[in-house]
Amino acid sequence: MSKIWNTDYGNVCDVEHSIIEHLSREEQRMKAIIYTKPNCPKCRMTAMQLSKVMPVQTITADTSDYERFRAAGYKSMPVVTVYQSDGTHDTWSDMRVDKIKQYTKGDALG
Repeated sequence: MSKIWNTDYGNVCDVEHSIIEHLSREEQRMKAIIYTKPNCPKCRMTAMQLSKVMPVQTITADTSDYERFRAAGYKSMPVVTVYQSDGTHDTWSDMRVDKIKQYTKGDALG
């Protein structure tokens, strides 16, 4: 069972915390963590579009992740969290073209 970290940017599991800490030591710019499920075209497209403008880490969700997401009210994959350089973050689920355009400034999706 993974530990949940209570951080300035919300509650995250061990894997997320490790990734965020690693990315934080790199360039101070936006970064994304995307939980995916196998063979998910929406997951693949979301990761591909966001990776054009920021570092993206994808994690294949497991049973405990699915339970955590359902408890948080998310009903579809991917589950995306974009961490901004000012310390704020934005989280959503499903392929949200509006959110992707917000971060890619519309260039990647036309």
